[in-house]
Amino acid sequence: MRSNALPREVVNQLRFARQQAMSQRQAVTFQYNDTTKTITIFDHNNRSNSNPACNINGPAVLSAGGYPNTSCTTTMLTVPLTGAAVPSADLSYGVPSGVSNSTLADTTTPTSLTAGVVNITFQSDGSVVDAAGNYLNRAMFLYNNKIPNETAAAISILGASGRIKLWRYNPSASQFAE
Repeated sequence: MRSNALPREVVNQLRFARQQAMSQRQAVTFQYNDTTKTITIFDHNNRSNSNPACNINGPAVLSAGGYPNTSCTTTMLTVPLTGAAVPSADLSYGVPSGVSNSTLADTTTPTSLTAGVVNITFQSDGSVVDAAGNYLNRAMFLYNNKIPNETAAAISILGASGRIKLWRYNPSASQFAE
C-alpha cells in the first residue's frame, strides 16, 4: 500500500511547487533525487528580491550558475519518499522491464535522470519551460522493483499549463491509465 501511495506524494509535492510559483509569482523548482529518494522544493527568490542580482526573468533561472540551487535560492522543504515502509532499494525510477508502452495518452514520454535527478521548474504562471522559454512536457515513472507491474505509475506535467496528472499501469490492458 505504501508503494502505491508514493506517486500520490510526488503529485502532491509537484502541485505544491506549482502553487507556490503561481502565488509568489516567481520560479519554483521541484527536484526528485533518485540517489537519496527525496523531493526538494527550491524557491528561487527571483522576484522583488532585495539583491538586484537575484531579480532575473523566470526562464533565466534555468541557466543561472548552480541551478537549481543558485545563490539566491532557498530550500522550501525536503521530503523523503522511502523509509521503513518502503526501503530505498525497492523504489526505482523509470519504466519497469516488460512494460512495452511508456508513452502516455497525453503524449508525454519518460523524462531521463540527469546526474541522478529530475528538475521541474514552474514559472510564475504555472507553466514549465526550457531555458529558451519553450514549453516543456515532463513525465516521471516510478515503481517498486519487488512488484513492478502492480506498482508502476507515471506522473505527467504538461508544460503549457503545468497540469499534473497521475497514471497507473494496468497490466491487463498493457498501458498506463488515469
